[in-house]
Amino acid sequence: MGCTDIRKNAMMDVDLLRPGTVPISPDTILWFEFLLNPSLLQQHLSKPSPDPSATDLIIKFMTINSEQKDNEVKIVDAETNETKPNTTHKWSHRNLALKILSLRVAAHLKWDLDVLERKLPLPIQMTLLQDLIYVTSDMTVEIPAVPEFSIHAISDQVLFTVVLYHRWHIRAITYRALNNKQLKQQFLHIPGIQESTYVPPGMVDDIIRKLEAHLPTSVNVLNNVLEATELSPKILSFDTFQMLTEDSTEIKQNWENMFPTDIEEFKCQIHYDLAKFHLLKEEYEIAKRHIIQAKELFYRLKNPENWLYCKVQKEFLDGCCLACEVSVEGVTVSLTQQLQASIKDQYTNILQILQADNVTREIPQVYRDNLELDIQGGSVNRKIVVARDLLLQIQCLNLVRKILDGSIILGDYVTEIRAAGPKGVDVFFWALSNVLEKTSTIDRKRISHFLLYLVHTSDIDGIASKVLEDSAYVALFNEKELGEIRKSVAVEELELPDLLLKNDWSIPLVTFTKSTRVEMFELEQKLIQTYNTVEIHEILMHLDGKHRMKPLWHVNSCWELPIPLQSVVMSLPRGFLQDYSYVLLAKSRELAMSNDFEGSIEILTVLEKEAQQHSQTGNTLIFKLCKLVNWECLLVEIWRCLHAWPATNICDTQSLVTRSKQCLGALQATDQVIPRQEIIEYCTVFLLNMAEWDYLTSLEKRWSYTEFAAAISSVCQDIVKYKSGRKFPREAWDMVLAAFGPSRDQPQKRSNSGSSGTSGSATRDVIASIGNTLGRLREPMVLTVVISLLARLRNVLRDESSLELHTQYLSLWPAGVPNANSYNIRTIGELLFQLLTQALKYYPSNVPWLRLMGDLNFVLGYYESAMKYYLEAIMVASDLFSQPVPRSQIDDLVYRRMIKCCAHLQCYTQAAVLCQFLEDVDYSLAFKMAASDQKSCAPADAMDAYYHCIWDTTILEYLIHLHTKRGEHHRKQLAIKVIGLLELNSNNNEEIQREAANIRKAKFLRALAKQYVY
Repeated sequence: MGCTDIRKNAMMDVDLLRPGTVPISPDTILWFEFLLNPSLLQQHLSKPSPDPSATDLIIKFMTINSEQKDNEVKIVDAETNETKPNTTHKWSHRNLALKILSLRVAAHLKWDLDVLERKLPLPIQMTLLQDLIYVTSDMTVEIPAVPEFSIHAISDQVLFTVVLYHRWHIRAITYRALNNKQLKQQFLHIPGIQESTYVPPGMVDDIIRKLEAHLPTSVNVLNNVLEATELSPKILSFDTFQMLTEDSTEIKQNWENMFPTDIEEFKCQIHYDLAKFHLLKEEYEIAKRHIIQAKELFYRLKNPENWLYCKVQKEFLDGCCLACEVSVEGVTVSLTQQLQASIKDQYTNILQILQADNVTREIPQVYRDNLELDIQGGSVNRKIVVARDLLLQIQCLNLVRKILDGSIILGDYVTEIRAAGPKGVDVFFWALSNVLEKTSTIDRKRISHFLLYLVHTSDIDGIASKVLEDSAYVALFNEKELGEIRKSVAVEELELPDLLLKNDWSIPLVTFTKSTRVEMFELEQKLIQTYNTVEIHEILMHLDGKHRMKPLWHVNSCWELPIPLQSVVMSLPRGFLQDYSYVLLAKSRELAMSNDFEGSIEILTVLEKEAQQHSQTGNTLIFKLCKLVNWECLLVEIWRCLHAWPATNICDTQSLVTRSKQCLGALQATDQVIPRQEIIEYCTVFLLNMAEWDYLTSLEKRWSYTEFAAAISSVCQDIVKYKSGRKFPREAWDMVLAAFGPSRDQPQKRSNSGSSGTSGSATRDVIASIGNTLGRLREPMVLTVVISLLARLRNVLRDESSLELHTQYLSLWPAGVPNANSYNIRTIGELLFQLLTQALKYYPSNVPWLRLMGDLNFVLGYYESAMKYYLEAIMVASDLFSQPVPRSQIDDLVYRRMIKCCAHLQCYTQAAVLCQFLEDVDYSLAFKMAASDQKSCAPADAMDAYYHCIWDTTILEYLIHLHTKRGEHHRKQLAIKVIGLLELNSNNNEEIQREAANIRKAKFLRALAKQYVY
């Protein structure tokens, strides 16, 4: 191929190395000129600041024909561990020449992996190494499936390549882990700029995952190189790589043009790379071994400016040594590092470190505050054991640091010093004396101001005396200030007469007698206020001997007990136990109503023990009281569990399940005390929430409050076992119809259980049972079933396809009900709304429920709230817009309803942009929305930002036409700019275009979230 042919072919896809302004500058070098003139590359790279840079040249050379298959990055699947046989690619002369140019630039950079890792995208690095392996070994490989070479039987160029590749392999893992956030910035796609460096999201993670599978091979190879004793490593130079000419028929490199390098320099770099890798993996002993070797070799080498291979920098080497606890000569360990080491070593020398820092003020204040809080919390919780006065000493040292910094002093430092008494004053002045002689004028002024503050306002005895005792402190104040301090000392030392210090003034005492009624009133008031069972016991003992005019339970009108409890307590013999039982039961309910469940349980436990002591008399009423109190305690524990949901670890749920079953079992045993209905209802709901569905379905359905729970349990069983209901769940459906339908006034057929569904008390029981049960549901599957039932019932009653609600398991329920007009659809909608609100309180990331809440607000006409919930569902489904929105969760119906919401809210530009989200873009609707944007309520700058989120050229072309027709010049130019950026990228492959569209989608959805959610 002649020079003319190269120029002719190259001009067909000519591109500037750096897109700039037109016309092209005379100094600009086009990429193909480096092919035509081999000496041009050396001249360009020899410039002080070449533009384009060396790494930009590598990117350009390697991405000119990125659309051709021979230049794609190929990854071998690490799970299959298959290595494909080597094949020789028939690359064109131009491609081979470009590869050699890239390798020459890398040689010019002295194969510095620090530069290559930082400046080149990861796929480009892989391709560069694959080309190097091909050129040096004449083998086509697909990283990371690199064949194994015998270190002692390979040529110099292959040895260099193998070591470079395996060093890059472990460094790539390390670089990815340490620079994860920076790498994510590459994913921001800027149309028309740096397209060659754009890496689609997920590609880097996929490459790293496959590289990690081959890590042991690279580590073993590098360790083998370190153990080899007869190596003479050489480095590939710029002149090693020979450019192709128009007469070249094969690749021939000059392997004589390689630079020999010192073996110690060679191994120093490998030891350093391995040390960093093992540090990342937290293999500290291995890392320490390598860093010691690297340190010894580094300090043995001379003239670092002449090193050809080793790129280790002293400050980074010293940092690794400190991380591995290897001593470094000439390096002073900072106070911050000393602080961290002291914390790790059980606070050894911590006071000396803080004293030194009060002089240098090097440690960030937040570290010192955290230290104080850690010691304070650890001492209180008894997780650490420290010296008795250590916390006070650290607090005083921190106080001194804050005084010197002039910062606002937060915390109870003065209170702590006062509480410690004379010891606190001594510790404070000990901390202050350490810095007094080493302070500046402004520091001394700050100290004097704070000491004056303590003297005048703190009420700490001994501060003024301490100041006057030491000349160093006296020198901080002027005469006026010293006079004030002396007055404070005089007040402290003022001696009071003995007469004022004694109560005995030889005056006979006069005894005043309270009336019985006043004394009783005071005892009753104290009884109302206290929740201490010991005090209650003592007060009742005092009141028991008084002649009261009214019963004790009339003392507080709020003391009301459920009828079964009150009946048992009133039947007890009049006396202490009756009063004690009534008061403690009332107090327990008061605490439970204020969510102090622990206190309520404690009171009930005390009462149960007291009743058990009296039960030895054989009184059956006391035995019944013990049983009822035990069930009341069970009820409070269930309340506590439901209140803390989903944090059920605060209680022994297995024990509660067993006790709840025992409680319900008492219903079927006619010879036992029967628990009251509220307890039965809560036990039933608790078992429902604990997924005890087998047990609930096996219960006798003689009680209305267990029927609904059993019906819902049956549905949950079918869904969990068979992924969908095997049969239509008739019982649950019929109960809900009975609760909200005309069945309130008409007789109904008997259920399969034999219980009657007639009007009257049975129907009212069903209604009350369902209403009470729904408010106490917590388990996700149970909530899902009930929500789907109510949503289906509302759809059936509304019977309007455009306003249907969508959620899981709707197909379980029938598609129609008889006499639909007799049902109260508003009540059902309100109940569904309350249930959804409750469910989202406990599970705010449930996408189907968020979508259903959006649907419910949409059909009710609350469009702004509907947008809020739709966007929250999208945020969860897309992991805060970081992933494409899955169609299985957010389909076209959601986007169409969002479009309608925007239209109702007069946000027509938003609606037009949302039309792109449909599987098949609805252009007629998009044009209609765009034509209506003159009425839009959105700010102009926000609407301009929305234009950048449009990726459909048809919509943009319509906007250009529309704005031209309306004379809206600004909008027209904006649309032209956006469509121009899209056309610049029209040659990108489908994956890149799809990722660009996803980025625009995420950007638009974030903007909507800021408007409707946050």
